[in-house]
Amino acid sequence: MSNDSIRNEFGQVLALVQEQMRDLATIEEQRSTMVARATAADGTVEVTVNAQRTVVKTVVDESYLEDHEIAELGGHITSAAQAAVRQVDKRSQELLAPMNERRKAVSEISGNVIGLPGFREALAEVTAMGDAMQAQPKPTENDGDVDSSFPTIRS
Repeated sequence: MSNDSIRNEFGQVLALVQEQMRDLATIEEQRSTMVARATAADGTVEVTVNAQRTVVKTVVDESYLEDHEIAELGGHITSAAQAAVRQVDKRSQELLAPMNERRKAVSEISGNVIGLPGFREALAEVTAMGDAMQAQPKPTENDGDVDSSFPTIRS
């Protein structure tokens, strides 16, 4: 392969990596404010989760007990939280889709330039950043501490 071809491929890869880096900050900003809400029990239970899949708000309408049993509340909260997590996961995947496509393009055209000094390390760093954004947080064990916060009761 000629030097011009390698130079051209390197320019393409570099442009894609630069675009990836610019988008990384924007995507992280968007994910930092991302929340999803879901309801259960005919809309009387609402749970909000953030991009880290953490429940940040739970609201139970006063009318919940008119049609539902208190013993079922935990299940309704769980169901709404799981639905909200599915929503936030879907939005995150949509947000990261362009970065994933770009990463595939970099992999496809970087074959001839991968041997250039320092290129492999730089590419690995960009790949690691993308992987870190896509990683789902691992569930943590309940350490036995009692949380004193209660769901909001909406009237």
